Amino acid sequence: MSKTKVMSRLRDAKLLKTNNRWHIALPTGPFRKIGCRDLMVGYSRKGGVLVRLYYPAKEDGKVNNPMLWANWLPHEYYKQGYLDVAGLRSPLLRNLLERINSKKAVFIPAIRDAKLAAVQRKLPVVVFSHGLGACRTTYSSICCELASHGFVVAAVEHRDNSACLSFYARRARYDFRESNPNFFHDDVDGSQAKDKANSTSGEGEDQVDADDEVDFGDEIDDPNYVPPKALSPITSMAHLEMAWVRHRYVPLSNCTPQCYKFRNRQIHHRVRECTRALDLLEALNAGYELENLLDPAFNKSEFENQLDFDRAVIMGHSMGGATALMTAAAELRFKVAVALDAWAFPIKDEPLDLIPQPVLMLNTETMVKNEANRRKLSEIMNGDHEPDHRQSYTINGSTHFQQCDIPFTMGWLALFLTGNSIGRTGVTSFTVHDLCTAMSLEFIYKHMSTCHYIISLFFLLIILFSGLDSNPILSEYIESKRKRFRVDYK
Repeated sequence: MSKTKVMSRLRDAKLLKTNNRWHIALPTGPFRKIGCRDLMVGYSRKGGVLVRLYYPAKEDGKVNNPMLWANWLPHEYYKQGYLDVAGLRSPLLRNLLERINSKKAVFIPAIRDAKLAAVQRKLPVVVFSHGLGACRTTYSSICCELASHGFVVAAVEHRDNSACLSFYARRARYDFRESNPNFFHDDVDGSQAKDKANSTSGEGEDQVDADDEVDFGDEIDDPNYVPPKALSPITSMAHLEMAWVRHRYVPLSNCTPQCYKFRNRQIHHRVRECTRALDLLEALNAGYELENLLDPAFNKSEFENQLDFDRAVIMGHSMGGATALMTAAAELRFKVAVALDAWAFPIKDEPLDLIPQPVLMLNTETMVKNEANRRKLSEIMNGDHEPDHRQSYTINGSTHFQQCDIPFTMGWLALFLTGNSIGRTGVTSFTVHDLCTAMSLEFIYKHMSTCHYIISLFFLLIILFSGLDSNPILSEYIESKRKRFRVDYK
């Protein structure tokens, strides 16, 4: 087999099942062992941040055992969150989808709490913003692929009611009727105790503190809106309490001024969370004392002096793509912005033509058919900037959900019935995934002269690549698939 043909396919096989375990797309970079861990800081959904880190893991001689891989669903309730986003509130429809979906459990090819790989140069960072109705694990295929190329990726889980489900922490409270007195009692009027009692009866909605409620969606008057039923009243850990943040459903067809105000407020909240995620990474790199509320035994020194913020990237898909563009305009610490199929409605009135960083847009045919979306994105592309600082492509025949993990986590029949099947030209989800990651990496390498790392079980070899030929494998793959995409806004 010729060298060109081997490079052009990028991956040895399109596997989604290993050792009788379903999983998402396997990473193809030189770091084949990936680690992941969840970090949450702050006792507030307004001021804290929740992320999942993906990073190249230390090769300790052990086999990358699929039995150690993380579950794609962070918690069993997230399945109900996805169904709420899809509008499947009928128990009959939910049971039907559960039966026809052949993949009952899907895993991420990453080991929980693995040690960071030892490298001779600092690792560049990526902050990833998820789309509407997603969560911090919905883009694990892309995040693992970036980690396999030597990036540390912080996938933010937004708590603005746009995620399928999320949660935040608050300090555990006690009263004298329980085993310990309430030393941190701040419920003066008894409203929190009353709310907790109501939630215990199963009649509550979002389980949030009154003082911590962001109140997204108050300006939306939708007579057809049916709030989702409460999950569990409060999920407790030994040292804190977790309160659920539910998805706030608003039809995508709603383009009223009130809805734009609602979505724009969510975007600004998301921008602050992406900035706080970068702050968190800088604190880890500086060795500051941090309290990871999800893991009190977290080794804070593991990432100390290991991260390179001169090569910080902001990236996102759909509503997360719009978040990435807004974050790039607001936060100059990010050096490159990558927007995957950006949904421009929440930022349609924002002046984004003067974003100083290089911007790459990778679109699907689903989104570019929207004329208003195209008009806003073309405004961003045609601003005053360097000629090669704006690139935009559309992957022919692709659909919106092919840029996330959804096609890898559902059986073909479930995908067909839910409308998330392959595009009209038959382009596979593997091709869309590989093109998005390869073109994103090429763009990042070009504008940041990123060092590329190659590692094996026997040796560590560092090779510097810069410019368009930063990675010949990626370049060859992109060239072989040139007929699959077209250039926009020319």
